[in-house]
Amino acid sequence: MRLSRRVCSITPRYPSRESNTTYAPPLWLIALGAALVGLAAAGVLYAWPPSRERRRIAVGAAAAVVAFLVWRGTLIYADGANFDIDYPLLLGLSLEDIGTGVMSFLFAALAFGFVTDRADSAQRVVTSAALVGAAAMLVDRFV
Repeated sequence: MRLSRRVCSITPRYPSRESNTTYAPPLWLIALGAALVGLAAAGVLYAWPPSRERRRIAVGAAAAVVAFLVWRGTLIYADGANFDIDYPLLLGLSLEDIGTGVMSFLFAALAFGFVTDRADSAQRVVTSAALVGAAAMLVDRFV
């Protein structure tokens, strides 16, 4: 009886997280970031002459927006406040910004490879996806 009381009354060694310390940027900032990422992806695809087709631009912009929202949702779910620290060695980029670029590259490469550029070379697909990822990363750097 005494042992059970003692075991049940032990306080945790590490305090639990409080609900007000979770990482959650305001919804308007997430929506603004998604819109700017989509516009930047469309702009960079339009600026590169081999990718000036409307369908490619629409698919690339949509892939970048979806990737941005998925990455934000992942960061909010995982309480990724530590990912939003700017590192001077990475030109002021944070791991959050780099993650946005990587996710946008991945989503754009999959979308281009399976939807718009099935018959094109891998070089064109990867170059287009890299442009989308770089644009998303730079926009997220300043949002």
